[in-house]
Amino acid sequence: MGLIDVAKDTLKDLPISEVLRERLSLALEQSAVFERQVGELQAEKGGLQAQLEREHADHEATKKKLKNLEETLREETRFVHDVEFKRGTRTGNEWKPFCPKCHLPLAVPNRADWPFTCSDGECGWASSSTRQVVHEGLAGLA
Repeated sequence: MGLIDVAKDTLKDLPISEVLRERLSLALEQSAVFERQVGELQAEKGGLQAQLEREHADHEATKKKLKNLEETLREETRFVHDVEFKRGTRTGNEWKPFCPKCHLPLAVPNRADWPFTCSDGECGWASSSTRQVVHEGLAGLA
């Protein structure tokens, strides 16, 4: 037997007017409804806290994965004359030429005196330096 039930039984035995008895009975019923709502809200709060803890753990795991990926994909970038060179995981840890305009890999010419050109035909960028000049500058990076 709950506290509300005890109060209702006691209310029956009290010598008070019917109007007052009805008001007290209504207040006790509302109190019982509020107690049920509090119980439901506490249960919901517990579920939300558990979900928040899971989400927090997932977030921490995702942050660690992102940090590992950033470290794996980290690149060094240098400009030699007007050519952008990158070195990292995706270039086999070797210095490779990239377009400074669109950042795609450059088409490497066969002849030593030809300039680099962008491999994207729409970009249209071409180096004003010859391959030989760039390679001499790149030798200073090693």
